[in-house]
Amino acid sequence: MIQEFRVKNFMSIRDEQTLSFEATKDTTSLEYLTYEVKPNLRLLKMAVLYGANASGKTNILIALESLWRMLFAPMLDKNRQILYEPFALDKDKPTIFAIQFYIDSVKYEYKVAFNDSYVLNEIFSFAPNGIMSTFYVREFVNESVAPKIKFGDLLQLSAKAKRAFIDNTLNNHTVLSTYAKISVDAKPFNVVHTWIKKYVHEEDEDLSILDIAENILSNDIKKKFVLTALCKADFNISNLEIKEIPNEIPTEIKERIKNDDSIPDSIKTDLLKEKKMDLEFTHHTNDGDFALSVRLESNGTRKYIPLLERLYNMTIENHIYIFDEIERGIHYDLLLHYLSLFMMNTNASQIIFTTHDQMLLDEEFVRRDMVWFTEKSNDTGATELYSAAEFGLHKNLSLYKAYKSGRLGAKPSLGSIFIEQ
Repeated sequence: MIQEFRVKNFMSIRDEQTLSFEATKDTTSLEYLTYEVKPNLRLLKMAVLYGANASGKTNILIALESLWRMLFAPMLDKNRQILYEPFALDKDKPTIFAIQFYIDSVKYEYKVAFNDSYVLNEIFSFAPNGIMSTFYVREFVNESVAPKIKFGDLLQLSAKAKRAFIDNTLNNHTVLSTYAKISVDAKPFNVVHTWIKKYVHEEDEDLSILDIAENILSNDIKKKFVLTALCKADFNISNLEIKEIPNEIPTEIKERIKNDDSIPDSIKTDLLKEKKMDLEFTHHTNDGDFALSVRLESNGTRKYIPLLERLYNMTIENHIYIFDEIERGIHYDLLLHYLSLFMMNTNASQIIFTTHDQMLLDEEFVRRDMVWFTEKSNDTGATELYSAAEFGLHKNLSLYKAYKSGRLGAKPSLGSIFIEQ
């Protein structure tokens, strides 16, 4: 679970901004929305980000995803640039990411500074025995020399393993990500790297609904879970099935594809296949059953299926998922139902999402420490992130009304509705 994430000088974010999952003393939905990772420390299972368009909500999510990617995926080319998107007025300064998280009951703290070409430093600590100790420390020397890396004693790495990390860590990727391209006995590295790979997910993992359906259909228990949830959500869908159907392409279009030298052969082969796969939904009605292709299903259905697949994963194991504008294409009551399913049926999973749906602020289960706002600074145009808990609002005061009235900020500043000619 994530305890805290900090970001500085990234996209619209200039000064350090902190997203905390540490629960306050608020007892609202304590059993369902928090998890005790150690005595006297409860972490939130949900974080909700509000703000006007272009205020930087999504950039907070992108920053978090970028950090995980840096930790997981190494560069194979030393000249490849890092995804470095500094604040427009601070392009000569490094971007800084920092995170505190728990894997099982062990706490980890990580901080990295980088520019477009080099990881300038990393500080990684962990507490396998309850006391924070060095995992590794890394410093940039210069472009023609390998980075300086110091490994903590608790890692118990052999000289061979240390040498493998040092020799294979390029200046443009993290030490942890090096683990993915070497073969060494390094259990502490394996624990963190595997955890990120299996349980931390990006908002868009390039999976089509067909890919997700294949995943669902490969597991009978998951399939039953999804179909039951669809039934409870009043979709009247009784079955999912992937079928081969004719790939009906007009002859004229086929010839154009064949003769277009700009299309790679592998893509041509895929486009010109006689058969293609299609996802069909069986709908149950009082007048009988009928099948519909996914192409004819509503946007809400196509959006809800992936959400359910992820919900199933979160009920079985502890995952972290990110959703940008989670409510897109989904009725508010269905969104509320989904969040209720998440709260009641998960243990230590976390979801982080942006939304424009203000009605959520009026729900009784919503804790103020889980609600965050982004607003652009009038002076610099930089994103500022703050929690609803910071306002000290009376517990009987409606968070929805406070936000609606503008008391909490993070709303668009709109002009007159009259258009001057």
